[in-house]
Amino acid sequence: MDVNSKYSLIFFVTVLIMIGMGAYYTHLTSIFGAEKYPVTIAVSKTPLSTPFYVAKSINAFDDTCVSVEYHDVVGGQIAFEKVIKGDVDFGTSSDSVIAFQSLTQHSFVTHAMFVQSDNDVKLITRNSDNIESVLDLKGKKIGVTKGTASEYLLSTLLAIEGLTMEDVEPYHYKPAQLIQGFVNKDVDAIVPWEPFVFQASQTVENDIKIHDTKSLSTLSFNLISQTADNVLVEKAACVIQGLHKAINYIASHPQESKKIVIEELGLDPEFVDWVWPDYIFKLGLNQSLILSIKSQAIWAVESQMRQFGEIMNSERFIDSRALLQVEPGAVNIPL
Repeated sequence: MDVNSKYSLIFFVTVLIMIGMGAYYTHLTSIFGAEKYPVTIAVSKTPLSTPFYVAKSINAFDDTCVSVEYHDVVGGQIAFEKVIKGDVDFGTSSDSVIAFQSLTQHSFVTHAMFVQSDNDVKLITRNSDNIESVLDLKGKKIGVTKGTASEYLLSTLLAIEGLTMEDVEPYHYKPAQLIQGFVNKDVDAIVPWEPFVFQASQTVENDIKIHDTKSLSTLSFNLISQTADNVLVEKAACVIQGLHKAINYIASHPQESKKIVIEELGLDPEFVDWVWPDYIFKLGLNQSLILSIKSQAIWAVESQMRQFGEIMNSERFIDSRALLQVEPGAVNIPL
């Protein structure tokens, strides 16, 4: 090989190496330097939203395709409204909110459950009134929050014993007013959810009976959005990816996770210890969610919202595409 051929070969190899390095750099940039989707999420201020607070604390979204901004709201109902109005991309809402809104709103879906509790709503009476069972509620004044999981649980408890809402005197309160009605003895019993159950136990320490209603009604919190196109599904998958990392952290670092939610919400550590055993932090979309939405929607139509005559198929409010990308085993519904 003459000198000119040798230098030509060296030049050719050098060019190939530079092209290869450039292609490799472009590949790395596409993985690590890709522009993120900015997303906004309305997060209900409750320990049920713990996976979101943990995700923020441990930077769980850093390795995903989204940069996340939280909008703190009080209650899943407000989070739902923000989603429907287009104020945010995603929200956190309970299955009860989904059930009731399915009667009026048809342009939303849930992408995943991220927590469940079968003991969040409870029946409270006074020890001095000697109300030992649900049968003893007949003819009593019961404080509930109308059209919510509170009234739904009372209806369920009564039905188990062969009673109906006509066998009691329902008094309708806003959630924060239930305790005061109980303290003032305007009602004989109340059916609040947390943190109002804990607050009642602190306010009426020596004369309170919290009945065992565990497993009679399961509450779930869900990641919802408007009906999703392909881009929104991609964003949802990245949000779920961050939640997945946060939920794994909660399982392996429960005490640290408790501290995160205590500091985030300014909660009494005793309250967090009180509710924590009832929470199951886990991603999922399953038949129980569909049945819960359907049964609560039927109840709402029959007892509260008779002007709505049509109950939509619960399946239409479930979009499993994002969760299937992150954790396929968590999806247990007909596809």
